[in-house]
Amino acid sequence: MRAIINKVMKEYKISNFEDFMRVLRENFKWLEELRRLMLTQELLELPKEFEEFRRRVEERLEVLEKRVQEVEKKVDEIENKLDKDLCFLKGIWVEAEVKKKVHSLFSEHLSNVKLVGKKRINKILSSAMQKGTSSEEEREEVLRLDLVVEGTLVNTKEPVLVAAEVSYTIDEDDVQRAVKRAEILKKAADRKVLPAVVGYRLSKKAKKLLTKEECLQVLISE
Repeated sequence: MRAIINKVMKEYKISNFEDFMRVLRENFKWLEELRRLMLTQELLELPKEFEEFRRRVEERLEVLEKRVQEVEKKVDEIENKLDKDLCFLKGIWVEAEVKKKVHSLFSEHLSNVKLVGKKRINKILSSAMQKGTSSEEEREEVLRLDLVVEGTLVNTKEPVLVAAEVSYTIDEDDVQRAVKRAEILKKAADRKVLPAVVGYRLSKKAKKLLTKEECLQVLISE
C-alpha cells in the first residue's frame, strides 16, 4: 500500500486526502490495486456471489410462480366442475319443487292447472310426424322440455298448453329454448301454446329478452 501511496505522491501534487481520492478516481488501476490490498478476497468476491445468489433466487421464483399458476388453474377447473354439478343438482331440485307447487305457481296466469305427461306429449308429436307437420328432430327437441302444463288463461278464458323451462337462475338460453320448443309444440298440437320460464332468480339478459318475447315468467319465492 505504501508503494502505491508513494507512486501517487511522486506523480501528482497531493496536499490533502481529497486530492488523494481524486487521483485514485482518475486512475482506476491504482484504485483496484488499493482495493485488493485493503479488502480480503472474500469481500472482493461478494458482488459476484451476490449476483449468483440473485440469479438462483430468480430461478426459484420463476419455478414457484409457474407452480402457483398451475395450482390456480387446477382450482379454477375444480370450481367450474363443482358449479356445473351444483347447477345440475339445483335444476333437478327446482324441477321437483315446481311440479309439487304447479297449481299455485301458475295460478296468476292459469286456472284448472294440471301437468301434462311426457307420454301424452310424445303421442301428439308422433301423430304430427305421421301427418308430416313435425320431424323426428323436433319431437326430440320438445321432449326435452322440463315441464308442460295445461289450463285456462285467466284473462281470456282460452284453453292453453304451457311449455316451460325450469332453472334455479333463469338465463337467456332458458327463454330461447322455451320459445323455440313452444313454437314446435304449437305446430304439432294445432292449438295455442305459450312458452314459460320458471325459477328463483332472473338474469339481466333473460329479463331483457323477456320484454321482447311473449313468454310467461314465474318466479318462486325463496
